[in-house]
Amino acid sequence: MEPLVDAPNPIEMPGATPVVETFNLGKFYRTGFWMNEKIESLKNCTLTVSEGETFGLLGQNGAGKTTLLKTLLGIVRPTSGRALLLGRPLGDRTVKQRVGYLPENPYFYDYLTGWEFLQFAAGLFQIPPSIQRQRIPHLLDLVGLSQSAAIKKQLRQYSKGMLQRIGMAQALINNPDVVFLDEPMSGLDPMGRYQMREIILSLKNQGKTIFFNSHILS
Repeated sequence: MEPLVDAPNPIEMPGATPVVETFNLGKFYRTGFWMNEKIESLKNCTLTVSEGETFGLLGQNGAGKTTLLKTLLGIVRPTSGRALLLGRPLGDRTVKQRVGYLPENPYFYDYLTGWEFLQFAAGLFQIPPSIQRQRIPHLLDLVGLSQSAAIKKQLRQYSKGMLQRIGMAQALINNPDVVFLDEPMSGLDPMGRYQMREIILSLKNQGKTIFFNSHILS
């Protein structure tokens, strides 16, 4: 399969601080019985995303978009090239506190309520309870999810759209500088896509840097 994520040389915004920089980044996987076959999912990817920019990476399914995202987040290691995230090499632990991430198919502890799930996510970032009590209601309002549903309903009772909203709130729980969204419109109806777009625009107005993957051109 020929990868589509083979970006041209980027056009940098004058005076803007780079948040994401990749230099001929590549990733291949070995497969086959003897692991002697190579599948190249990312090829010579060079791009720059500046501070405060909303950057959309478009490509068909299997083009390597998620591979690029996971490489930037340190989930998988690149085979070639190099990259910087917030000015630091990939995998730097000090960067993780400043990054938010919504996977395409996130896993939720479905016996938790939405509120409990956000408390759990906040605990991973060691956010004090006093700040959690202010931030969680604010995020629920931002993503359009009622507090009563978040408090009373277990995640197993949520619709796809509600799960996507709670996932977005989770990605923002640590007030990140840069937010990575992998197919944020996936599985949403037209109204859900519109609302997700409005959330992204709201984040842009807050000065957040947003990097999202999508195969939905509109």
